[in-house]
Amino acid sequence: MVSIGATAAHAMWNNISPIAEYYRLANATISLNNGSATVGGRMEGIHGVTTKITVYLYLQQYRNGRWVDYDDWLESNEGISCTVSKTVTVPTGYKYRAKASCYAYAGSNYEHIVKYSKAVP
Repeated sequence: MVSIGATAAHAMWNNISPIAEYYRLANATISLNNGSATVGGRMEGIHGVTTKITVYLYLQQYRNGRWVDYDDWLESNEGISCTVSKTVTVPTGYKYRAKASCYAYAGSNYEHIVKYSKAVP
């Protein structure tokens, strides 16, 4: 029997992704600079399979012990990729993260995945 520490197990679990049929990549990013937050969400489909990509991008703020939506955007593309990038002014003193709720369509079928960025102070 092999034993690994909780930190190693957590790191390993975070790198496991489900096998996807309609997309090959999805991510969420954030950077914070002098009161401006730049958030991004991206999904890439599979050539010859994916017919449409939709990305709902959320800027979330950590307030009163929970993550709440601060702002949101929607982009959709009839094709195999979709990228959303927005910059907004935010109040200081909070943590922020990006959330990308992504849909990859193959005709009327779809796959959905939610990705989170790291949290930034």
